[in-house]
Amino acid sequence: MRRSVKRALATAGATMAIVTGSVVTGSSAHAAGYSVYYAETAPGGYLLPQGHAYFNSYGDKFELTDSVGDGDGVVVRIDLKYQGVYYRLTNAYSGAGSRTTKVFDYDFPEGNALRFSVCAQNGPSGARYNCGSWTYATA
Repeated sequence: MRRSVKRALATAGATMAIVTGSVVTGSSAHAAGYSVYYAETAPGGYLLPQGHAYFNSYGDKFELTDSVGDGDGVVVRIDLKYQGVYYRLTNAYSGAGSRTTKVFDYDFPEGNALRFSVCAQNGPSGARYNCGSWTYATA
């Protein structure tokens, strides 16, 4: 599933333009380079992290993997940076089961800063726990 982040940033930019009098534009990250970033859940009494995620800057894809068969899913929290402040874009959840990977496909403005963190989560709208530290990336 392809999600357009440009609309979200355009809406945020339009809102901020009203407040600050500025306009933000951006292009898709397709040829800026290829970097892969990694994040995992915090230790929670398991031998392995409960889940982990890779962010591929070429193509703006997150690959979220549930590593432990504990009955809970995993979520990747994604924040985009706008005018020096990080704003929550989404909490991308996967409850597909142990040893499964779900791909989330985005279209970020090229060079946009973002951060992400992986947590275990008790169901699609349940409580998040064992959240790992933030990983900082560039689209």
